[in-house]
Amino acid sequence: MTRYPNLLELRKYHPYGEPAICDHAGIEPELLQAVLEDGEPLLPEEIRGAAGLYGVPRGLLECRRVTMLDMGRWRHRKLVAKVDGLYVTLKRMAREGNQEAGKYLEWAAPEHRRFMRAAYRNKLSYGHYLGTKEQLSQYIRFAAPRPKRRGLRRQQG
Repeated sequence: MTRYPNLLELRKYHPYGEPAICDHAGIEPELLQAVLEDGEPLLPEEIRGAAGLYGVPRGLLECRRVTMLDMGRWRHRKLVAKVDGLYVTLKRMAREGNQEAGKYLEWAAPEHRRFMRAAYRNKLSYGHYLGTKEQLSQYIRFAAPRPKRRGLRRQQG
C-alpha cells in the first residue's frame, strides 16, 4: 500500500512521466519506486516539488485516500465537460483538414473513452481528470497551425 495514492494516480494518467517527477522532486527513480510501492515517505520539499510539477496543492499528494470527483456535483460535471470540450476541439480541428490533429485524435480517442466511462460510472479520480486534461491540451497545442517563419527578402542587384 502506498502512502501517496494520488501521486500514483497522477503518474498513471498524466503525460509527465517518471523523469519529470524525479527532476521536480529532486529524487532518484529508485526512491520514487520505493515511495510508490513500499510506502517510503517523502520529505516536505520533495512533495512540494512534485505538487509544483502537476499544479496541485501539497495536501492532495499527502492525502491517504484517492481523491475522486463526484458526478452528482455541478462543479465536477463542469470539469468533465471542459475535458470533453477539449476532445471536441481536437475533433473539429481534424475534421477541418488538420492532419496533425487527425493523428493526435487517433491517440486521444481511447483515452477520452476511458475518461468518459470512468465519469459515467462515477469512478473518476482527480489524477485521472488532470492527466487527461493535460494530455488533450498538449495534443491541441501540438496540432495548432504554426505561422510561417519570416525571413530576409532577397535583394536584387
